[in-house]
Amino acid sequence: MELAGCRNEKGFSLIEFMVALMILVIGLLALLSLYTYALATMTHSDDISIARQKAREALESIYTARNTSQVSFSMINNVSNGGIFLDGEQPLTTPGNDGLIGTADDGSVEVMVIPGDDGIIGTSDDETKTLNHFTRQITIGHSASASDLRNIQVIVTFTTPRGFSRTVTVDSLISRYR
Repeated sequence: MELAGCRNEKGFSLIEFMVALMILVIGLLALLSLYTYALATMTHSDDISIARQKAREALESIYTARNTSQVSFSMINNVSNGGIFLDGEQPLTTPGNDGLIGTADDGSVEVMVIPGDDGIIGTSDDETKTLNHFTRQITIGHSASASDLRNIQVIVTFTTPRGFSRTVTVDSLISRYR
C-alpha cells in the first residue's frame, strides 16, 4: 500500500556524487591556475615595460649621437668591427661621460625610483628598484642592401623571480645621413 502523495523518488548515488565532486574540483583547480598565471603576468608587466623602454632608450641615444655629430657614422658599430659599442650582453648601466648607452665608459647598474602609495616621486614612501636582473645587447651590422645603412638590434633580457628569462627586441636601421 502506497501512502497518498508519495512517489518513487531516488536521490543521488555515491558514484554520482563523487563524479560531480571531481568535476567541481577540476573546475576549481583550473580557476586557481588561471589566477596564478594572471598574478605572475601582472608581476612581470612592470619588467616588460622597463625592458621595452630601455631598448628604445638605447636606440634613441644612438640616433641622437649621430644627429648631433657626437659620433661619426663609422663609430656606430660594435667594438669587434671598429666601433664604440660593446659586444655581447652587458648589464643595464647608466651612460658614461659620452652620454651613450652600451659603450666602454658606462657607469653603474641603473636604479629606478618608483613612487609609493601616494603616487608622488620624491616623498618618503618611494621605492628604489635596482635593475641588476636586466642585460642589454646592442648588435650593429652592415646592411646588405646599402653601404650607408646599418642594422641595429637592441635586445634587453631580464630574469623573472622564478628564474625564467624574458626578452624584448627592438630592430631598426640607421643611415649615414641625418
